Amino acid sequence: MSVKQIIWSPTAVTHDTEIEKEQDIRQDEALEPLWKVIAHDDPITTMEFVVRIMVQIFKKPVIFAEAIMWQVHNEGLSVVDTLPKTEAERRVKMATMAARLEGFPFSFTLEPAD
Repeated sequence: MSVKQIIWSPTAVTHDTEIEKEQDIRQDEALEPLWKVIAHDDPITTMEFVVRIMVQIFKKPVIFAEAIMWQVHNEGLSVVDTLPKTEAERRVKMATMAARLEGFPFSFTLEPAD
C-alpha cells in the first residue's frame, strides 16, 4: 500500500493570487473607455528613436513601428494605439520619459476613441 504525500507550497498560493489579480486588472481595463494615443512630429526626435519607442513601449512589430514613424514624419502625427485610458497614460508617460532622457521633445496626446 502506498501513501501519497501532499506538500503545501506557498509559491503555488502566491502564483494563483497573482493570476487572479492580473485577471481583475484585465477585467477592469476591459470596462474602461478606450483612448487613442497620438504621436506628434518634431524636427529633433530621430526616426530611429521613434521606431524603438514603438517596439519597446507600444509593443509594435518593427514593420508597423516603421510605418507609424513614416506617418508621423510625413503627416505630422499618427495614431499609435487605442488602449484603456490608464494603460494609454502609462505608456505615454514611459515614452515621454525615455524621450526626455535622450534629449528628444517627442510628444503624444490622448483623445477618446469614438
